[in-house]
Amino acid sequence: MANSPGSPESQSETPKLARTPLFDQVVAQNARLTAFAGWEMPVQFSGLKKEHAAVRTAVGIFDISHMGKFAFNGKQLREQLQSLVPSDLTRLQPGQAQYTVLLNPNGGIIDDIIFYYQGEEESGEQRGMMIVNGATCTKDKDWLLAHLDADSVTLQDLSTSKVLIAVQGPLAISHLQPFVKEALAPVKAFGHLEATVLGKPAFIARTGYTGEDGFELMLDPDVGIELWHKLLESGVTPCGLGARDTLRLEAAMALYGQDIDDTTTPLEAG
Repeated sequence: MANSPGSPESQSETPKLARTPLFDQVVAQNARLTAFAGWEMPVQFSGLKKEHAAVRTAVGIFDISHMGKFAFNGKQLREQLQSLVPSDLTRLQPGQAQYTVLLNPNGGIIDDIIFYYQGEEESGEQRGMMIVNGATCTKDKDWLLAHLDADSVTLQDLSTSKVLIAVQGPLAISHLQPFVKEALAPVKAFGHLEATVLGKPAFIARTGYTGEDGFELMLDPDVGIELWHKLLESGVTPCGLGARDTLRLEAAMALYGQDIDDTTTPLEAG
């Protein structure tokens, strides 16, 4: 007979959800939690409507540390990645990024990603970053490792060692700039830079998943926690996955696993 939902056997078989380094901070803000892609994540704080409106009219902050984060280094990096995506990555200049998709041999979408080109060293090695969906992180990593030349390109998985914070909304710069050494206003949409946040190294991109202006920051956990507190103190609204979903829907942005998957081609996805 199958175990009942409340039995010790069924409880022991329930996979343990992962938690981001910001978990204690979101709990302290009385977040309502949910399971998402194997993570225990905040679905809302003060309420979905309030959080949605805050991003559209002012500024909100999201913990998106569950997303996969890969750092690349190697010769002909763009050219090798080019064979796995339909977009022309070779046209990217240092400091530019491209939203694109990883494709399987049938043209199906393995995942939608953002690739950030960081430039070429004197040695001829190119550097880049890639952000992928949390639910497909392992699948994406395996696919990339299977198709990139291991002798010339290295992939460093930063998914659990870095936090990722999104600061989104028309007032994003005014709230974020006091904590960043470099000027943010000159950074164009889908631009990025290696910056200094609260005196520590960080990666900042003018990207997001809300349809609003804003930035996504990759930081060491201790810096991310400190920045989270300082932004809340400055009046930024903490937002959960619920508002992130309504915001991206309103902006007609696809969600992998719901709107697109490995049976969907880029042409079908529009």
